Amino acid sequence: MSDQSSSLDPSTVPAPPPSPVVVGFDGSRWGRAALFWAADHAVRTGSELDVWTWGETDDEVDDLTSGYPALRVRLHRAGPDPVRDLEAASLRAGTLVVGYQGRSTSPLGLDGLVLALVDVAACDTVIVRGEDSALRGAHQRVTVLVSGGEDDAQVLVRAAAVLGGGSVLRVVHAIPLHTAGDALVSNPQFVLDHAAHLLDELEPRPSYATTLLRFHPHEAIGRETDSDLLVVGSGDHHDLTGRCGSVTKAAVHHASCPVLIVRRPPSRIRLEASQ
Repeated sequence: MSDQSSSLDPSTVPAPPPSPVVVGFDGSRWGRAALFWAADHAVRTGSELDVWTWGETDDEVDDLTSGYPALRVRLHRAGPDPVRDLEAASLRAGTLVVGYQGRSTSPLGLDGLVLALVDVAACDTVIVRGEDSALRGAHQRVTVLVSGGEDDAQVLVRAAAVLGGGSVLRVVHAIPLHTAGDALVSNPQFVLDHAAHLLDELEPRPSYATTLLRFHPHEAIGRETDSDLLVVGSGDHHDLTGRCGSVTKAAVHHASCPVLIVRRPPSRIRLEASQ
């Protein structure tokens, strides 16, 4: 009897479905913005949507299910600690989405669960904030910050993956004019040239432009006012300290558009911890 499995054509094996998009929703204005941003992202990526709710949310969830009839939505009720529930949900998610302010947040403040989730989430995190034009995707531009660090490749790949049709990727390296240091600092254009090389190897190759800004990264974030999404890493020391870096925090606090924080792969975390 012949072995049928030995002649199996890998191209005929269906690809596994993408990991679900998880969103936390408390019924607030920014929670609603996160809910619909997550739904749009799930539709674009062919993912299912897991909605974790707390507070008064019934009407908004009804609007979601009626507005996206083809989207598979699963509803979950969070317990007294939404951060713990969302952290657990992130273990099987591709992206975790939350609004930057909740019902109890002051108009100038950041919801207390946001940075906690950025620190503990097992997947990439999107913090929904910014101008209405960015939430609508009106700029047709995604901006990604690169630093010359080891995570640049992963951040660039993720940024290219979330580009919508017709959108352009802007690759930004921000470094002050008068800074002493290693070769990456003395030749900052190398960082952008390396990023361009990485993007040129992607298939399909994204449409992109590179920009060198002679500012601190925190200042550059405030100047990026015409993007629909800002993509950053979680910071070089996140795996050691358990907390996101200062540039990531600046983006979450001050960006004029939603912020995607790219999580370092667990395999790399384990490798660096063993060295």
